[in-house]
Amino acid sequence: MSNSHSEYQAAVSKLLSLADFERKSRANDPPDFHLKRIERLLGYLDNPHLGQKYVHVAGSKGKGSTSAMIAWSLAAGGHTTGLFTSPSIHRITERFRVNGEPISEHDFTRLVEELWPAVERVTSDGDIGVVSVFELETAMAFCHFKKSNADISVIEVGLGGRLDSTNIITPLISVITPISLDHVAILGDTIELIAGEKAGIIKNGVPVVSSPQVSEALDVIRATAAARQSELVESESAVDVVTTHDLGLEGVEIEFKINDQSINTHVRLLGSHQIDNTRTAIATLIKLTEAGIHTHNDAIGVGIENVEWPARHQLVTSDPVPVFVDGAHNDASAIALRESIEHLFPHRNKTIIIFGTIRGHDPAAVIRELTPLNPKIIVTESRHPKSLTNSELSEALGASKIPVSAVTNNTHKALAHAKTLAGKDDLILAAGSLFIAAEVVEIEHGIEPELYRDIKLPPRPTNQKISNTK
Repeated sequence: MSNSHSEYQAAVSKLLSLADFERKSRANDPPDFHLKRIERLLGYLDNPHLGQKYVHVAGSKGKGSTSAMIAWSLAAGGHTTGLFTSPSIHRITERFRVNGEPISEHDFTRLVEELWPAVERVTSDGDIGVVSVFELETAMAFCHFKKSNADISVIEVGLGGRLDSTNIITPLISVITPISLDHVAILGDTIELIAGEKAGIIKNGVPVVSSPQVSEALDVIRATAAARQSELVESESAVDVVTTHDLGLEGVEIEFKINDQSINTHVRLLGSHQIDNTRTAIATLIKLTEAGIHTHNDAIGVGIENVEWPARHQLVTSDPVPVFVDGAHNDASAIALRESIEHLFPHRNKTIIIFGTIRGHDPAAVIRELTPLNPKIIVTESRHPKSLTNSELSEALGASKIPVSAVTNNTHKALAHAKTLAGKDDLILAAGSLFIAAEVVEIEHGIEPELYRDIKLPPRPTNQKISNTK
């Protein structure tokens, strides 16, 4: 192991030593979300976020792929483009990209060390708490994009919007992708409350682009935009779908039209919902032209075609048995996943689902939407610290009278067991969280995972055997 890689691992460990609401559970004690700490942290760093140009993206579904489409298209158009997203799939460096390339281990290490004195200063102030992992990552993103001389950066919200640390910026355009019930313990238990949090990224006089929304969410977005005198562009009305050519597992070729301009592209990301994500991205890119960030229509088409966004509606392998993964973790995303499976694999025999999820979600709601697939369910758990244990997940599904075929305690065993059950005409589907999906991708493609051994994992069941329940 090289010294530089060891230093990188030490930097990752240092970062993850902070308050980590993504990886560490705080049951019945949600974190106190606010912008005061990020404001102070950035102030101690001479406010690197100021003077930069941004697109800010919030939403419950599709914000990652929409952000990627916007960023890839801007880069294809010749703009040096930053992209900040979460969570990462395989390595933490994926969260910070310039023109699609993740930050190097060297630059990651340097940023952590350079920003750490400011982190300690905030802590020593003693009046505002300790900096969180995501707050430091947000500051790192701003610093990285500034040092990279980014022309514009696409910033994905971590959680919610109004009180998310990324909401420190004033973007050229705000974007809100579809809103659904998610993170209800923190954001609220109605669509209206969640939409209010997401719409919190709308700034006075800054245009906002919205994906198609359920009426309850759209009403909130419209009211917020009106109150803040922000032009609202509804992508469904602004961007027309002229023609489509369904290529099955190769995606879809589409001609879009906006303002009498045609944009032709090949959307390789799977799922009918990606058409709406693409419309939102195109509406955003066209609106950016008014702000002086012009991207030729051909570059938009190329950028969208080149987007890769793993672990979301991804065919991992096709032979001898198709293995398909998705991070669907709520009922809305499960519906989209079910529709995609029915469309992409219409002649499948059995559907074997490897299912695991993290705390804070409703696993039964996800499986209920997948039951029309008549699946055999293998319950498992990811290595993520907030993963539900197999016993907890089995109990939750059992309480909803959802039958479970087998119980395993890690993704490796779950996938191996699924393959023993699957015939050549069957489908193996991994879902429930991005972390389950990512682990299946790593196993199938031989990707070495980035393990964070400094994080104490929750107790795991001692039984190492696979339990067949039927």
